[in-house]
Formats: sequence, C-alpha cells, structure tokens
Amino acid sequence: MRRPTLSLRVDQFEYVQLILLAVIVGVLAALGNLGFRKLIELFSWLFRVLEWNALAIGLGGWHRALTPVILLSGGVAILLLDRIFPGDVLGYGFPNFLEMVNLGTARLKRRWIFVKAAGAALSLGAGASVGREGPIAQVGGAIGSTIAQLRKLSPDRAKVLIAAGAGAGIATTFNAPIGGLMFAQEIVLLGHTEIANLTLLIIATFTAVITSRAIVGNSVVFLAPEFVLRSYWEMATYALMGATLGALAAGYIRFFNATEAWFRRLDLPVWLKLEAGLAVVGVIAIWLPQNLSDGYPVINAAMAGEFGIGMLAAMTCAKIFASSVSLGAGAPGGSFGPTFFIGTMAGGLFQRVSAMVIPSLTGPRGSYALVGLGAFLAGTTHAPLTALFLLWEMTHSDTIALPSMIATITALVVARAIETESIDEFRLARAGKKLQIGRERLALTLIPVSAVVTKNVTIVSESTSLSEVLRSAGETAQSTLPVVDSDGIFVGTIVVRDLLSMISGGQELEPLVNAFDICNTHAPTVLLDANLDEASQLMEHEGLDEVPVVERLTRRFLGLVTERQIAQALNRVSVSLSTLATRDQNIYWATGYRVTRLTVPANAAGKTVRQLDPRARFSVTVLAVQDANNPGSGFSPITPDRPLKEGDELIAAGRPQDIRQFTQELESGDTVAAAPVAAHAGGSGKI
Repeated sequence: MRRPTLSLRVDQFEYVQLILLAVIVGVLAALGNLGFRKLIELFSWLFRVLEWNALAIGLGGWHRALTPVILLSGGVAILLLDRIFPGDVLGYGFPNFLEMVNLGTARLKRRWIFVKAAGAALSLGAGASVGREGPIAQVGGAIGSTIAQLRKLSPDRAKVLIAAGAGAGIATTFNAPIGGLMFAQEIVLLGHTEIANLTLLIIATFTAVITSRAIVGNSVVFLAPEFVLRSYWEMATYALMGATLGALAAGYIRFFNATEAWFRRLDLPVWLKLEAGLAVVGVIAIWLPQNLSDGYPVINAAMAGEFGIGMLAAMTCAKIFASSVSLGAGAPGGSFGPTFFIGTMAGGLFQRVSAMVIPSLTGPRGSYALVGLGAFLAGTTHAPLTALFLLWEMTHSDTIALPSMIATITALVVARAIETESIDEFRLARAGKKLQIGRERLALTLIPVSAVVTKNVTIVSESTSLSEVLRSAGETAQSTLPVVDSDGIFVGTIVVRDLLSMISGGQELEPLVNAFDICNTHAPTVLLDANLDEASQLMEHEGLDEVPVVERLTRRFLGLVTERQIAQALNRVSVSLSTLATRDQNIYWATGYRVTRLTVPANAAGKTVRQLDPRARFSVTVLAVQDANNPGSGFSPITPDRPLKEGDELIAAGRPQDIRQFTQELESGDTVAAAPVAAHAGGSGKI
C-alpha cells in the first residue's frame, strides 16, 4: 500500500505561490502607505508650517493675501519632479490607471511607486485641493505589478495582484480591510473576479491592515460620531438626502470633467496652467483656509457638528470648484478626498435644512454628515459596496446599516439616471474607451495578432513602377498593397480602391511615378504582440479592412491582419465557448476527468511532446501551451515537435491520477530522458 504524501499538485503549488505573493503585496503596500503619509507630513511642514510662518500668514490681516504663494511654490516643486519624470506626475491619473489594468497589459511602471507618492505628497503638502486615495491606490497597484513582473505572471494574474495592492493601500489608509477589499473588487476590477481571486484580495487587504496596526497601532483617519437613529420614520429623510446627494454627485462628475477638458483645450504651457490653477485655489483659501489639501481635520469637525449652515454651504461649493480646478490644471492627486469632504459637508447641510423643515424626522448632525459621506461617494464612484463597508468599518455600528443602504442606493440610482458614467470612467467613455467591455472584445484581447497574421501577401517595393503596381493590384484580392524598401522595412501602404479611383478620375500620372510616390507613408500599423481587440479598434477608427503588421524596433514588414481573420478567430472562440457551455453538444467529460495547468520543470526542458508521449504512456492529452518567455501571449495549440522550455505552461486533460503520474515523470526526468523518439517518427503528428 502506498504511503500518503503531503506533496502538492502543480496547480495547488501555483495557488500557494499566489497566496504568498498576495501576502507580500499586502505588506509592501502597507509600508508604501506609511511612507506616503510621512512624505505628506514632511511637505506639509515645509510648505504650511515653515513657509507659512516665514510669510506670517498666521497673523491674519493682509498677510493672508500671501496664501497663494504657498501653492505657487508647491507648483514649482511639482514641475521640477515632472521634469525628472515626464508624463508620470501631473494630473488626475486614476482613469489612466484603470485603463491600463482593464484594457491594457496590466504592466505598470515600477517608478510609479515613488513618483505617484512624491507628486501627490507635494500637491497635498502645498495645499492643492486633491485627495490622497487615488495615488496610494496607484502606488499599491504598482507594487503588485512589480511583483507580478518579477514572477513573470500572466496578465490575468498580474491584474489581480495590482487590484490587491490598490485595495491594500486603501485598506491601510482607512484602517478598513473590507472597505479596501470592496474598492479593489468594485472600482479596480469593475466587479469581475473569481472566488479564488477574491481570496487573494482578502489576504492582501487584511495583511496590509495587520502590518499597519503592528507599526502605528489601531489609529483611524476619521473620528466618526456615534450613529443615532431616533425613529424609523427617518428612513424617508435619509432617502431624500440620498436623492439630493445623487443629483449633486452627477453634477460634480460633469463639472469636474468639463473643467479638466477646458484646461486641456487651453493653448498655454503646462507650467502656466498648473500655476494658474493653484493660484486660484490659493485665492479661495484666503477666505476659506479649510479648503486646503484633503481637509481630513475639517471633515472630523463637521461630523462633530461644529459648522453652521452658511459655512457648510460655502465649503461644499468651494471644494467642488477648487478640486476640479486643482486636478484639471494638472496638480497630482485623487478625487476620493474631495468626494469625502463634499459628501460630509453636503450631508451636514442637508441636516440643517431638514431640521428646520421637518424637525421630527431629522436626527443629529453627525449622523447625517457621516451617511452623506457614503452616499456622495457611491454617487460619484458608482461603487455602493465600497461606500457601505467604509461606513460600517468607521462606526462598527449595526444601526447605521439600514439608513446608509437607503441613502447610498438612492444616491446611486439618481446619479446614474442623470450621468451613466462614474467620475473615473467619464473621460474614458468620451474617448470611446469603455472599461466594461463586452464578452466578444474581452475574447479578442486574449488573442495576439501573431496567431492570425497572414505572411503570404502581395507586397511591392518602393521603387516598383506604376504599371507594375497596377498589375499587382489587379491580381490580388487584398484591399491594400504594403510597400517595403530593399531591406523589407515597412514604408507605407497603397489602398487599392484609392488607386483605382484616381485612375478612373482621369488624373494624369507621370511615367516615372513609383510605388513610394503614391503610398501613404503614415499608414497605421499594429505590432506582432498586440491583441486582436487593438487591431479591430484601429480598423474601425481608420475605416480599413486590413492593417500591416510590423516589428516593434525595426519596423520590418511581417504580414497583414484582416477583418475577416479577426471575425474568424472570434467565431472560433464563440463556438468553443458555446460548445463548453451547452449540454446538447456531443462533448462530455467522463467521470473523473479534468483539465489542469502544468508548469514545465527544468528536467523536461528541451523535450518535445512527441518524445514525452503523454497520451500513450499516461492517457493524458496536452491541449495547449503558453510560452514562458511571453506569458502575455496567452495559450496556443502545441505542435508535437515544439521543444519545451522551463516555465512553459501546459493545459492537459486526463484523470487526476494519470496527470499526477505525468507530472512526476516531468519532474524526475528519468523516463523523459529515455523516451524513444523514432517510434513516433512516422506518426500522424497528433498530441
């Protein structure tokens, strides 16, 4: 009888590795958050203590008119940082972060770990009306991306680690592990995740909070008041507040993005737009210094009921305007902080008005300010679970559950009815980029151009005469003729229909005209490692049926990718998915069979599937392979004579015990080395 062992299968070992990576990401994200806080404290001391006292602004009177100088000096420091790291510092970068995670390759720049923290810390320290939460999410996401790149994980795994890092950063900021988890799930991953991946998010956020508490204790950002519900009839009042804040959230989304668009259209130098925007914020702070930075202490004061109706109204309007100007002008930072501020002030303002109109149905000030924070957050981000769990973790009160749910959901419904896009997706949607892509586009993002590129195409040399070009155009079914130089480097394209229309129009063509003279040298191209969704979007935008494929560095012409090939690839994927999803097809797995993922060990490197012969020796079928050197390319069918590499991922089907035996043989290498090759030399080539 075989003795039981504690060894793990390859897929189990891989998941254990992912769990360990999630722990590492959580710890590093917590440390990154703590470092970010120290940077904010440092720059706040430099600008709003040291420089503030040097200008004697604290004395009041005419000295307060010097407040804009503080923000202008901060702007100079931000511009210097942007000079060192161009393109990574200025502006509201969270939408770009979401685009890279959900529509891109999920590879973030490693320098973001420092750059995003330093830029936002300068901005907040100088008093720009921005938030810290977006940058810390990007810092945590960059940490997750760095770990994924070091481990050479596939894009889908990298995306989960990025979300784990972002959620861990938010969880550490608010000492709220579940709130950070919901942020990663709802906002970063857009609500799409598997249970196994959700486990990784939980591990990362809770690890981050535990690390933070071990270092700085169980401190909180917001001093939430005790929530008091005087009567269940107040639910109607909370619903009315939710509707009011939902409408305000929709208005803020539009004003925020309109301001940003206005700054982009200004034909002014970047430095001038930034300094002008910060100067405007500084002028507002002359009368309302509470509007500076993210205003966390002011939020705590509002929750304690310290402001009157006039002050609450002024601070609500000032933060809406100042945050839009700050981020629109290019100050680095996030929108969460202003959202918290506006929601708290607007909730407190609603309570004052409601107490005058319907005093019997209105509770204490702090309770409405607190629920207002969550309702406005849900209205602007369209992430109700994040708002609800943040409120619950801030208060640990079960009483707040029902009022907060009513206000939050009402705010979300009203905000979406007015503006369908969240504050982070608005600009992307206007640029034609939908983060919530359909199933077909999602499938196309997983198929590389290299899988469908046609290399046997008709091309012409740049020196080809016009008569030869016309002959080639008449003999080919292509809609475009790629033009290359003597070294095969792509020069441009000749669109056949344009060529024929030019001739039929009676235009005189010189006899010495060649292909280079009539080709479009600025023709759009795609790279071999691009995905089919990118190629499809490019064709739709340019109105083309074919796009040339070129190498990244040399721009050597490699072939064409056509609209027909993309449609065929999508059709094959759709048929495969429908075959697996329906029961009326003649494909059934026998009891005990499963499909699993195997990693090629060092002992099997250099061998081929023909040599391994898994079907004959173990009753295991190898279905596909993912190249270890290019994990982003996805899985593709494997040929019998393709040499395997260490780290290649194999998709194999068979009974669990057979797959285990095959895996053990791969790892041992003994039988592999002795596997005969000649016995299969005349085989059919099937795996």
